[in-house]
Amino acid sequence: MAIGLTIADRYGINVSVEAPRWAFPGDTEDVAVADPAFSEQHDNIHYDVMRRHAIEVRFSTSENGHPDDLARLLRQLADAANREMPYEYRLDVSAGDYALVPTRTRNSNGDLEDVLPLLDRNVTILLGTRSIAEHANLMANELAKQTGLHIGCCQSLVAGVPWGMAEVRFEADHKPAREVLKSLILIEQQANSQASRDTLTTTIGSSDVTEPEPHGAS
Repeated sequence: MAIGLTIADRYGINVSVEAPRWAFPGDTEDVAVADPAFSEQHDNIHYDVMRRHAIEVRFSTSENGHPDDLARLLRQLADAANREMPYEYRLDVSAGDYALVPTRTRNSNGDLEDVLPLLDRNVTILLGTRSIAEHANLMANELAKQTGLHIGCCQSLVAGVPWGMAEVRFEADHKPAREVLKSLILIEQQANSQASRDTLTTTIGSSDVTEPEPHGAS
């Protein structure tokens, strides 16, 4: 649901939008039809994307131009999407993070049915020291085994920076994949913050300092 990502980008908030499973052919269209310019820029690429829908929400803003009530806006968005689209979304709120999660979709016959959101599934990761990316891949592999779907996680580069390279000791015992992923993202952020502090310390510690010569020295 592109409108959710647009709100996230425009106002700098943490909103994730999870895609429903597309089993009914009428719910998708070729990306070359949905976005011809994108397809042309990528060697006339073809693959299925969610069929476009027009969704409109109105909301008030404060003096700084941001929404007055972000949670209310996102609930409005979920309600509008549920009216317009053949899916049903719920809004998850955790501290300052928001997620639009599909809970109903159409099966291959076009009939609506309740579904278990992918990241609501429980996963187990045995205790071990691995890179954060390896832990994430183990989570994705278990979800793939449960669903029979091809699931990849995560982007190798985020804003040009390698993701998940730090090695950490981690485990998950039958925990929702969404919570596991949040934990790994937090650990990654902490590792990057520590690496930045270490780099700063090293840079300061290795700086050349020139002592002034004593007055009158020749």
